Amino acid sequence: MNEAGGSFDHYFDTLPMAILECDKDSTMIIRCNKSYREFMTNAFGVITVGQRVRFDESDGRPGSVFMNSLKQCAEDGRWVVMDERLNEKTTVHTFIRRVAVNPVTGIVACATVILGLMDEHFGNSSVFYAHIAQALSADYFNLYYVNLDTDQFIEYSSSSIEGNLAMERHGEDFFNAAHTDAMVYIYSEDRPGFLEAFTKENIIQSLNEHGTFTLSYRLLVDGAPEYVNMKIVRINADGNYIIIGVNNVDAQMKHQEELERIKEERITYSRITALAGDYIAIYTVDPVTDYFIEYSATKDYEGLGFAKRGENFFETSIEDSRRVIYLEDQDMFLSMFTKEKIMTAIRKYGLFTMNYRLLIDGEPQYVSLKAAIVEEKNGPQLIVGVVNVDAQVRRDQEYANTLTEARNMANLDQLTGVKNKHAYVDVEAQLNKHVEEKLVMSFAIVVLDVNGLKLINDTQGHQAGDRYLMDACEIICKIFKHSPVFRVGGDEFAVIAQGSDYDNIDGLMERLSEINTENKKAGKVVVAGGMARYNGDRNVAAVFERADALMYENKKMLKSC
Repeated sequence: MNEAGGSFDHYFDTLPMAILECDKDSTMIIRCNKSYREFMTNAFGVITVGQRVRFDESDGRPGSVFMNSLKQCAEDGRWVVMDERLNEKTTVHTFIRRVAVNPVTGIVACATVILGLMDEHFGNSSVFYAHIAQALSADYFNLYYVNLDTDQFIEYSSSSIEGNLAMERHGEDFFNAAHTDAMVYIYSEDRPGFLEAFTKENIIQSLNEHGTFTLSYRLLVDGAPEYVNMKIVRINADGNYIIIGVNNVDAQMKHQEELERIKEERITYSRITALAGDYIAIYTVDPVTDYFIEYSATKDYEGLGFAKRGENFFETSIEDSRRVIYLEDQDMFLSMFTKEKIMTAIRKYGLFTMNYRLLIDGEPQYVSLKAAIVEEKNGPQLIVGVVNVDAQVRRDQEYANTLTEARNMANLDQLTGVKNKHAYVDVEAQLNKHVEEKLVMSFAIVVLDVNGLKLINDTQGHQAGDRYLMDACEIICKIFKHSPVFRVGGDEFAVIAQGSDYDNIDGLMERLSEINTENKKAGKVVVAGGMARYNGDRNVAAVFERADALMYENKKMLKSC
């Protein structure tokens, strides 16, 4: 019942219909049947045929949805099936179709038919089935009504006017039309699968077995692929009809793809971690947006409180680093860990690496950060792994220290503590290489010999001889305090003087002569010496030979005095 004017039921002995004339601003009824006139009078008051009504006069009032739909149909020619609530308990179901256009004046004729009137009897909590259908169809941007016996079809699309359905087209051969459209509108990678699946036989079989037919694929929307889902069901009506809905599920599918990708990558990275055994964290970073996700982390690493995902990987990492990176390594980390430096290193070398120490359980532990670009399904991704190398680094340090000690032991004279003949040979080889490459710096060689060592050994014993040698070595080291001293023979030493000792070499040789004069009078150690500067010689041995010859001259002179 209509609260304003009683039952409408008797008006529908004949469907109410009318022809309306429309221009861009207004409309008027030019012809209508008795049912339509009585319905309109009962619903809206007196309606006069030929009375022009502006479209905007109905805004916000009953009939506004009809007026907007009528104006839209007059403009684009698409059929409209619409529902409009007249009052709290009554909804009218209407069909509108453009029937003619005057090519001279632009005046449009539209036909409208009132298909049904629905009264609510369940108070405010009741919801019409038509409203439910309309709400459900809102997600579909295409609906097809198909006769499976004749393949005739009508295509509808959602209208921007109150969510109503507008007819796009109708035709005689639905499946042929669908395959033709597929070659134009379906994303090329999905066309073969669509054409194979979307056949009349497959649809009927699926409907018989499951009651529905569904298919997901990608349509080209504004030139870009977007996921859609097709659903087909039978209509419970006379005849063999189906309804086909196509709705946009792009956001859901991409979200699902992202979840699947994350799941697959978590599994992959877990396998990598299991094989490598020393990765404590792995991240993927979008090199364009810097969005990042942590895919794997050990319990100790998780305890450091690093962000697991976020919008800016580099800024977030820098902020987190101030809490957990060992203080002595923070300046280095902050200077090296920038997007520009990381991407530059990857472009040049294919990999970025950096070693530093993290504070784990309050103790500094060595880690190595490695970053590289990998091509994935959704484009290039920056993969960043943090590897625990603490045990390896400490083993290497211990080995290096042991090796250094062993090398030092091998290069030191056990009696005097200065470098031995083996060390001298190494330094000589380095200097010879510099001579060959013409990179040699200024240097001088001093050859020294301890006078009277054989006599001490013969008369006082080797222990006394060893003390005598050590006293001689002490004299040499005090004079040439800025230069390496080598014991190159039983009683022979050599000095390679560079830097300040080279600059003062003549004064140092005079100091040796003064000490020899004093010690000879006191019966103490006397050390003969000869010095030669490098002066374009062919090699170091040539310089040594000149210094050695001068040493022997000095030795003779000291013995004769």
